[in-house]
Amino acid sequence: MRHLPLFASLAERDCLIVGGGVVAERRAKLLLEAGARVTVLAPRFTAPLEALAEQEPRLKLERGELGEGDPEFEPYWLVVAATGDRQVNARVAAGAERARRFCNVVDDPELCTFIMPAIVDRDPVTIAISSGGASPVVSRWIKGLVETLVPQRIGSLARLAGRWRGRARAALPDPDRRRHFWQQAMEGEAAEHCYAGRDAEAEAALERDLDAWRRGERGSRRGEAYLVGAGPGNPDLITLRGRQLLAAADVVLYDRLGAPGLLRYARRDAELIPVGKTPHAPSITQKQINRLLVERAAAGQRVCRLKGGDPMVFGRAGEELDALVEAGLPFQIVPGVSAVVGCAAYAGVPLTLRDVSRTVLLSTGHTNEDGASELGSFRPGQTLALYMGVAQYGAISAELIERGHSPQTPVAVVENGTTDTQRVVRTTLGLLPRARERLEIRPPALLLIGETARLAERYAWFGPSRLEVFDERAARGLARVS
Repeated sequence: MRHLPLFASLAERDCLIVGGGVVAERRAKLLLEAGARVTVLAPRFTAPLEALAEQEPRLKLERGELGEGDPEFEPYWLVVAATGDRQVNARVAAGAERARRFCNVVDDPELCTFIMPAIVDRDPVTIAISSGGASPVVSRWIKGLVETLVPQRIGSLARLAGRWRGRARAALPDPDRRRHFWQQAMEGEAAEHCYAGRDAEAEAALERDLDAWRRGERGSRRGEAYLVGAGPGNPDLITLRGRQLLAAADVVLYDRLGAPGLLRYARRDAELIPVGKTPHAPSITQKQINRLLVERAAAGQRVCRLKGGDPMVFGRAGEELDALVEAGLPFQIVPGVSAVVGCAAYAGVPLTLRDVSRTVLLSTGHTNEDGASELGSFRPGQTLALYMGVAQYGAISAELIERGHSPQTPVAVVENGTTDTQRVVRTTLGLLPRARERLEIRPPALLLIGETARLAERYAWFGPSRLEVFDERAARGLARVS
């Protein structure tokens, strides 16, 4: 270990930065965030630095060159050399060394007596990552990984624990029992309430747990359900919060349409239960899923209901939420990238476009029990996105044409959207039924109808995707599908 990690208290302490460029600007903002009083010495400054000095009384700009003699370092706790001139930076470092002041020389670790780490800030929790100055890029890459693992509201949990330290010490004098209590609390009900922003419930849960431990009980963990959007298929499209809750779950109930690769983020000892529904084949019912969700959460388990796309968009989340509310069980909802948003983006189809499409209508390709559909609300100047219903493409085409839409209306079908097997079929409303049959379009597929659908060819960008254009010549067998 070349450097001892330290967390310095700089509130209302003076720090010096030599240099007035972009790097000096970043260092000044960082020191100001830590509460320091910052002096910047340079012949000229960036415009944002000058603007910041006008707004921030703790920032003082001193215009001038570094003199021939040693600058006065004694008033400063920390010194930063950020001039871009190695000779000037070396003089600053040497002067700071003689004054016994820690000095950071930007991009020159050999001259540094302290280095600036990559920082994950979850106040009051601060995580510093360093490569010892060898590779800041590596530090920033690791920071990105840590950001995905540490909940955004971990600071709220730290503040809660800080408020209860004294009471826990009085209730549990034995340090080993107290340590075990805190270990359980960090993964228990109080922590989950903190992460969900339920601070009052977190306080109450921690009080119940501490009282149980004081009586010699370990406390019983209350179960909770997580309704997590897995995104449209590409495992990279799950949200950070969704991945965190997936990794924390005891049980994962996952859909057929969710990204299979996401299951590797679950705990190794988590129970993985497939609950996907298969069209026209025996499969679990929604009532059975609701019952399973309630039973497992009521038994004290953390249950992740991993749903393809977004749970609140044709994900039947409302039925599952009703069951959880009726049972009096806590839950969290984590939105996901919906199929319509993900598939349209990966197919290069804007859902809205100035002067072309002002409205997006979301529906399913299925008819209601009485045989009616919602297609009648679709108007020119809109984009219609239909989930499911591949087998109904003929009926959809016929109904829309009967309602006055041109058979030449552009259509795009996105099959297996966002995945490496994505296929985009560009055709027209009139040719859609033949395209489905001739090209053997299979679910899962999203149907986009409207003028922006023709842009799938112009804006195609996703490398693994196949784009097929089914036009009149292809329909008559006079040309191959391109």
